[in-house]
Amino acid sequence: MAAGGSVTKRKPRAAEATKPKSKSVAQVEADEVSDIDMASDSDDSQLDDGDDNDEEMAEPMLAGENASGENTTKTAEHKKGLPGAKPTNAEIMALNETSLLFKSNLFKLQVDELLSETSVAANTKPTRGLDAALKQIRDVLTSLGDVKEMSTDSASNYVRKQSKASGKLAMIPFPDPAPAVGMPISFAFKAPKVVNIVGSYPLGMAAQSHSGFNVDVVVQMPAELFQERDYLNFRYFYKRAFYVAVLLIGLQQHSAISELFDVEFSCLRSDTRLPIVVLRPKSGVKHLGKLGCTVRILPSIAHDTLPLKRLSPERNYVRPSYISNAKEAESDEANLPATPQYSATILSDALLLTHMKYLFETTEMCPEFPRAATLLRIWIGQRTAAGRQLGSHKIAGSQRLNGFVLTMLLAWLLRCAHSGSSSGPKLSGTMSAYQLFKGAIEFLAVHDFEEAPIQFGAEANMDAFGDNFGAVFVDPTDSLNLLSGVQEWELAELRMEARVTALDINHHVEDRFARVFLSAALTDISAKYDHVFRLEVDLSKFLSAKHGAELKPARRLAELEFGHPVAAVQNRIASFLSSALEKHARLVAVHPCADACFEDGVKAMRRHVFFIGVVADAAEARRLVDLGPNPDAQPQEASRFRAYWGERAELRRFRDGAIRLATVWGAGEMSMEKRAAILPRMVAYLLRRHFSVRAVPEVMQADDLFVVDTARPNNAKAFGLATDPLAGSLFCMSTRITSFAQTIDIGADSADQISFEAAVSAFDEFQREIKQLDEQMPLRVVSLHAVSPGLRYASLVPPKPLSMDQGGDDSFIEPLHVVVEFASSNKWPDDITALHKIKTAFLLRLGESYTALHPESRVELVNRFHGRGAADGLLTGGSSLTLGAHENMDYEGDNCIDIKHVASGLTFRLSMLCDREGELLAKKASDMKLAGLAAHAEAIEMAHRRWTRNHIWRPRHHRQVLDLCQRHHPAVSMTIRLLKRWLSRHMLLGQAVGVPEELAELLASHVFTDISGGLSEPATGCAGFVRCLQLLAEWKWSEDLFAVDFSADSREATKEDDGVVAKTLAQGVWVSSGMPVGASEMLQKAFTEAKEHSKLKGSLRVATENDPEATWWGTVSPVLTRRLRTLAKASLECIVSCLDAGSDAQLPQVFTTPLNDYDFIIKLHRDVVCRKYEQLPKFAALSDRGAVEADYDSDSDMLDQPEIFKNLLPTMQSQQRVPGKLPQSKRHANPFHQPGMVGFDPVALYVRDLVNVYGDSMLLFNDVYGGHIIAGLWNPAVTSKPVPFTANILANIQPAPEAKAASSRPMVKYNIEAVAEEMARLGEGIVDSISVQRS
Repeated sequence: MAAGGSVTKRKPRAAEATKPKSKSVAQVEADEVSDIDMASDSDDSQLDDGDDNDEEMAEPMLAGENASGENTTKTAEHKKGLPGAKPTNAEIMALNETSLLFKSNLFKLQVDELLSETSVAANTKPTRGLDAALKQIRDVLTSLGDVKEMSTDSASNYVRKQSKASGKLAMIPFPDPAPAVGMPISFAFKAPKVVNIVGSYPLGMAAQSHSGFNVDVVVQMPAELFQERDYLNFRYFYKRAFYVAVLLIGLQQHSAISELFDVEFSCLRSDTRLPIVVLRPKSGVKHLGKLGCTVRILPSIAHDTLPLKRLSPERNYVRPSYISNAKEAESDEANLPATPQYSATILSDALLLTHMKYLFETTEMCPEFPRAATLLRIWIGQRTAAGRQLGSHKIAGSQRLNGFVLTMLLAWLLRCAHSGSSSGPKLSGTMSAYQLFKGAIEFLAVHDFEEAPIQFGAEANMDAFGDNFGAVFVDPTDSLNLLSGVQEWELAELRMEARVTALDINHHVEDRFARVFLSAALTDISAKYDHVFRLEVDLSKFLSAKHGAELKPARRLAELEFGHPVAAVQNRIASFLSSALEKHARLVAVHPCADACFEDGVKAMRRHVFFIGVVADAAEARRLVDLGPNPDAQPQEASRFRAYWGERAELRRFRDGAIRLATVWGAGEMSMEKRAAILPRMVAYLLRRHFSVRAVPEVMQADDLFVVDTARPNNAKAFGLATDPLAGSLFCMSTRITSFAQTIDIGADSADQISFEAAVSAFDEFQREIKQLDEQMPLRVVSLHAVSPGLRYASLVPPKPLSMDQGGDDSFIEPLHVVVEFASSNKWPDDITALHKIKTAFLLRLGESYTALHPESRVELVNRFHGRGAADGLLTGGSSLTLGAHENMDYEGDNCIDIKHVASGLTFRLSMLCDREGELLAKKASDMKLAGLAAHAEAIEMAHRRWTRNHIWRPRHHRQVLDLCQRHHPAVSMTIRLLKRWLSRHMLLGQAVGVPEELAELLASHVFTDISGGLSEPATGCAGFVRCLQLLAEWKWSEDLFAVDFSADSREATKEDDGVVAKTLAQGVWVSSGMPVGASEMLQKAFTEAKEHSKLKGSLRVATENDPEATWWGTVSPVLTRRLRTLAKASLECIVSCLDAGSDAQLPQVFTTPLNDYDFIIKLHRDVVCRKYEQLPKFAALSDRGAVEADYDSDSDMLDQPEIFKNLLPTMQSQQRVPGKLPQSKRHANPFHQPGMVGFDPVALYVRDLVNVYGDSMLLFNDVYGGHIIAGLWNPAVTSKPVPFTANILANIQPAPEAKAASSRPMVKYNIEAVAEEMARLGEGIVDSISVQRS
């Protein structure tokens, strides 16, 4: 066998494939979900009208029954034996398999249960009605009357007349091009003598799926209907189409069949050359409607009907003169273009039964083969978008890379792969189903069918196959490429998904059953790809107005090779983009919508929708310069590069002296947000230049538009002119969603000047400056630990620099929190108050020393009370973002200093880490507990917890997130920012009851550190954000452990591993690195204990290796968790709706929360909202919303731009929506005329006061990023039920005379009106109005 598993050394198995078998092969019935070509030999599978065959048909046998049925019987007999009987060898092997292959018995039980629940077997009670219906269909087909020979016109009239008589007008489903009038061809019909029910059903491989399962009935057309050279010029397909039409009419006219089924045409593999008859059970039909089966009638021919040996892939079978209707003589056949897909289509019809027989023989060799094949079919069914709905569109998905191909591959691994070569693993017939499945997945994960073609035998002309096909997998007859028609991107996607599955099934800690077999996220293209484009085109412009008649014969022939115009366009776009974006994209997938058959041919030739999914290379896709070839050294590559990019391709000399072609997409200071949009710009550029497709809204920049339409290539296959309103349109979701991370202050243009990189560099410089003060400080500065989100790429926008020459003032100055760690010392006092004072002295000394070296800087001593502390040294206060529970509202526990760094314009807030403080707090809490002072002990414990959070947990969390953003996944930053924007717009971020900021960062990190649902890690913020929404919408918090593994770095096999893979593929090659087994067990143990003690109750709980009990940031209440789930589901539906419609008009609704769900609304004066400039820009807030929601979003009116009316919306969507460019020194005066107030947020302080006073009776929500609305919910336990009056009721109450008193004391109730007035009085000067919606 050749390296890589391309060629087997085994002798041909053709003799085995044609060896006669028992009649049970001919009597097999049914098919499975995605089977296309499965059948058995023709000569031994005839079903005559005699009594013997009828009797046998009434009692059908499963193919492989002899192999698997005996084992089942023996096992059952053994179980019924004596209690003291010894275990059989099979039972011993099953026990060893469970202990060696699985991490737990649960996985094996789940696999067995999956197979038992999804498998569909013949001769069982659920399929009794199906078996009877199949016999009835067989009888009808074999009793059809003959039709004498007739011409094309006569055949068309005959079908039209007969179908009209049955009440359903039908036409012959001729493929394109239809036979010309007067063509010398005759059509006839004779009843089939061979009717076989084939496929996975008789082999024990059929399984239910979301779309049911298929039952394939092969009808062998008599050989006398064909002539020897009917394989030329579509003659075979024309006669086949007439035969199918007669079958359809015969079934429709039979009353018994029409009562059970809806009979109609369809296309096999969406190929108009292969029309079939489909019978779908009518709703309400007993024993059929619930099965969800579809019976497909597949015409075929015997292997000797046509000279199949002539159908080689390198020859031409469709003459160009026939396509162009030319009369000139044909050129030499050797000079004609090959038609490999055409010949493979004929061969697939002729070899249906041969392939069936081969699989039946394999089943006899390996009893577990059917179960393993079923697992493979379930696996591929969860990873194909075929039949899935995306809004109003139905995705066609891959029609050729199906369960049949994977079953044949499994048979090849069992019968033809050699263990002594480096081609791949050898699978033994004694292996279990799971072992076979695992071996097949690991082979798919590393094998490239283009680089290393494979074959069953050894006599195939592999050079001919390799020259005319991309991927090659030759069948047992050495004549058919089983991967014919499978596009390159489909195999690349299969390989990527197999690698992820291989990592899952070899995970060193847990069995990931749900991810391998049950995950529904794998078919959701809105989250599966990094960039999703909706392409709507006019195919008639691409293939010419006369259905291709005006095209050159060579191009016309190339389009006809794919069997359908949609498939031709799909292949053209996919191959073009994959080649042009080879370095930037790991995968370019093109999904057409609902498989348009011949009945939709006219419609398909007009408007059609494709969904293009791009999996980006995270490193290459963000490069500003795309390097091309050297024109002198690589002239052909240079010519192709220029053809792709046109005027964009520039000849440049680089610093190393190299002269190369290159495309430049931005300057060095371009922000990461704009870098992430480079790949969508490339796609839009290529499609506009080569296909006349325009992006709506436009994603290209001005320089792109300037050169894209110049010197358009002559061979461009355009869908029309770029200025044609009917030309193709392109909609990109990722760039539009990313725009919601912008603010009024910092938009797309300002991002180049204000960046996270600048803030991190400023912090590094500031740290060096602080460390230079060692000689002036009593203790040496060991390190500065950043804890601010702005210094780990996790704040909504990068920290905004403020120039000192403008006063360093702004509406809101965000301090960047830093913890200063000094060298250890044993001279710290034992009194906490004294220790705090010494810490303050240290910070003052640090500030004085710094200003001495940097006199232009300013240093201020601050705390949460602006100078006022507490007697015991324990300060209380509030934060708007970081904490999510009432007792955890402090951010700083003692004094700190603000240093305004002149060089960067940023303000750093420094607090001091002292280990002695933590020890004293812990000791003091313990002493108070011993003294019986429970209340004081609880306060001290809370202070200790606060100190640990601020000085230990936050620095550690900061380092983990920063490392993830900087070193591993740059898209984490945008994902976090979009998630925080979404949470804040729904008023669920921070404050007393919201999601803590750190918890939101962990949720976003989980998408990248843990391959959620079997998907690879995203490379864009949009994909990461959509997966976060899926996580919030689907995760079962009470049942499944949610943990973030920052140490996870999954390793995929490389080409260097292939030699190792052949020998030890199942022994650690696919083991993913991550947290140790002990740490994972500790996480699971903590989760189980919390579950047993009923601490979960549906709360959102996030654990890490350092925080197994999830105590660092607390949990989100069940009420908020349910709210998050509801909003996430609604947001996902809105995103899918926008992608379906190709418009972003409704996209702002994703970031708009309904206010009618709240009990009362507090509206604030916008002028006093210091953070109002962190709201969305007006261009991002456009949508059709109700009055309440529109009022909530009216913060964006503060942007000084003209009003935008809805009647201008379509025009605006076609323009590039970027707000006015802000200068770097853009600032806004403090609304309280107190310049230089750092971190002063009156809205957050007002909410803190409301929580402190009314925390027991209400829940408060607001948008922490400048929202002017505070929404609230009453606590029904406090506000709705009257209670007897007592003197210790800590609430504003009023008499409730209408309530029935339970005692002599009067009844009182919560005074909502008075509380509303109190809240207005407490917020005097900032509250505009309070409206109570429900009391």
